[in-house]
Amino acid sequence: MAQPQPARAPRGDRRRQRTRSAIIAAGQQLFATRPMEGVSIDDIVETADVAKGSFYNHFDDKEGLAATIIELVQGDCEHHVFVANQDVEDAAVRVARALAVMVRYAHEHPDRLQAMLSLSNRSTNLKAPLNAGVTHDIGLGLETGCFKGVTVESGVLIVLGLISVAVDFLSGPDAATPPAQVVAEMGAALLRALGVDPDLAPVVAKEASELLPKWGERL
Repeated sequence: MAQPQPARAPRGDRRRQRTRSAIIAAGQQLFATRPMEGVSIDDIVETADVAKGSFYNHFDDKEGLAATIIELVQGDCEHHVFVANQDVEDAAVRVARALAVMVRYAHEHPDRLQAMLSLSNRSTNLKAPLNAGVTHDIGLGLETGCFKGVTVESGVLIVLGLISVAVDFLSGPDAATPPAQVVAEMGAALLRALGVDPDLAPVVAKEASELLPKWGERL
C-alpha cells in the first residue's frame, strides 16, 4: 500500500515563507558589508525583490530583522558546535573543534556569519548568550590546567579575536587557503596563546581540521 504523502502547506503560507526567507537573506547580504545605519528598508526590499509592504508584514523595522538574523545564525552555529563537541571533555579539543566549525561556517556561509558579527554589539560581553559556550570552555580549561597564563576574560577575547580574523580572511575575495589549513595553523596559534603545551597545540589543531569533512557535506 502506498504511503500517504505529507500534507503540503497552503500556497499562501509557502509564498509568505519564501518572502520572509528572501528578506532575511537580503538582510544578511547587506548587513555583512554595511553597518545597520547604512542600510535602509528600501535597500532591503530591493535586494530581496519584494514589495515594501511585504517587509512590514514580517518585521516592524530594521532592528527586528537584525534581531532575527542574530538569533537564527547564532542558533545555527551553536547547534553545529554542540554536535562537534557533544562527547568531548578536553577543553583544548573543544576550543579547536569550535574554531573548526566557525571557520567552515564562515567559508560556506560568509554573509550569515559576517552579518551576525557585525550586528551583535555584544560580541565582547562574556555574559552574552553568543559567548556562553566559549566562556564555559575557557573556564573548564583553566580549572583542569589545560589552559595557563590567561583569565577567562582574556581567553574569551583571544578566541573571539581569532575567529573574527578568520572570518574576515575567508570572506575576502582572494581567500584561497583551504578551511582545514586555516584551522590547523590558526588553531595551533590559538591554543598556544591559551597556554597549551607548544608541542601539543598543533597536534590538537590538526586533528580538529581533519574532522571537518566528517561533519556533513555542508553545514
